[in-house]
Amino acid sequence: MFHGQEAMDSSLPAAHHVLSNRTKTSALTDDVYTATKSFCRSGAGGRGEVSDKAGGKMVDNFKYKPGGNMPKKIWLGNSDPGDGFEGSSVVLYVDLALDSLLHLHERSKWTAPNGAQGDPTKGSDRPKTQAKRSWTTAPTRIPVPRGTVVKRKRGGALLADLTHPGESVVVARGGKGGMGVTRPTREDNARLQTRKRRFLTEADTAVSEYIVEDDDWKAEAAGAPGEEVSLHLMLRVVADVGIVGFPNAGKSSLLAAITRASPEVAPYPFTTVTPNLGVTQIGNNAEAGRMVLADLPGLIQGAHQGRGLGRMFLRHLRRTRIILHVVDAATDDPAMDYWAVREELRMYNPEYCARPHIVALNKMDLQEAAHLQAEIAAEVLTMAHRIQNDSPEGNPQPSLPAAVVCVSAQAGTGLDDLHAALEPLLPAPSTAIQASASSSTGDGWG
Repeated sequence: MFHGQEAMDSSLPAAHHVLSNRTKTSALTDDVYTATKSFCRSGAGGRGEVSDKAGGKMVDNFKYKPGGNMPKKIWLGNSDPGDGFEGSSVVLYVDLALDSLLHLHERSKWTAPNGAQGDPTKGSDRPKTQAKRSWTTAPTRIPVPRGTVVKRKRGGALLADLTHPGESVVVARGGKGGMGVTRPTREDNARLQTRKRRFLTEADTAVSEYIVEDDDWKAEAAGAPGEEVSLHLMLRVVADVGIVGFPNAGKSSLLAAITRASPEVAPYPFTTVTPNLGVTQIGNNAEAGRMVLADLPGLIQGAHQGRGLGRMFLRHLRRTRIILHVVDAATDDPAMDYWAVREELRMYNPEYCARPHIVALNKMDLQEAAHLQAEIAAEVLTMAHRIQNDSPEGNPQPSLPAAVVCVSAQAGTGLDDLHAALEPLLPAPSTAIQASASSSTGDGWG
């Protein structure tokens, strides 16, 4: 199966060492782009206004007229004390301009501002007539890319799966503002102490019952503290088609040829270290919609166990509806390469193999592949039937290729046939919405 690679490894041990180091570096880089941990603290509620019961001042009486019976000055008492503002909440929202979580590595701690005090002259700047309303502080909004999964760091509880543009979730809610209270006078405190000393004593018992009133006005005026939460954020690509295959099979070149994407292309393995997205039009009618393709990092044997990009790569297939297998037709055994990739998908999540898929035999511009394209396509179909027949009991039945298309990303041949083969597999708009909603639930993998 991998005799060509083994021969290269035995003859070029230094090259194998460089490739292994690049694999480790790629896995680390992908984790930087698609996973992060953040600590969020919402703001505490503002303190409520505390006013004096006998407070007030003498003001001019605008109804006073000389010679009349109206007083020139009148007493204007304090208005009802104002409540404190609610603290700022921490909100995660989908920003379509982002395609990675790299910006959150630069800032891992987010602290929202506290709510303003209830005093209109110092905090809310609101007139006294509006001070009793419940004022809130603007939330602290953190942008994340589409497809971000939000979990608690401790326990791993799922908080949100942000898959739609503009979708948001409150991860830490701001504390409630304190109530506006009136400070008791000295006479009020004396009467309260007198009530506390009153008791009823029964003749045959020594039990005393106190009449107690709630005098905790300071606690009522204090705002509630904010919430603290540690989050684990993970990005799962949201795409219609997921492009998979061995490293250097031409996946990025094929994405660039089908769409207007500009992924990095180089003649060495593991060029792609983070998913690349491309969009293409469905059919000739603009109202038919668009098809999103995701070029995922290269897959190697043992990826389901964490080798190479491992699980960080395979989890990106979670939301794809169609899988496009890109096979290098110029290798010694393309059918075995196709089997190896299908086997890695099955061992990671058997449901992946049950999804519709298409095989693209790439590099048909090379002479060694062009002369054998019919034989190679027949061998791939034979291998697909073998995989379906040898499927373990209890697993979803693997699907057969909807089409085997011979293409050349370099020469641009066969791309129309590949596009025509993908379009019938796309679900209707209403079905796509239901599928996107169902993909938010966990299936036990990735």
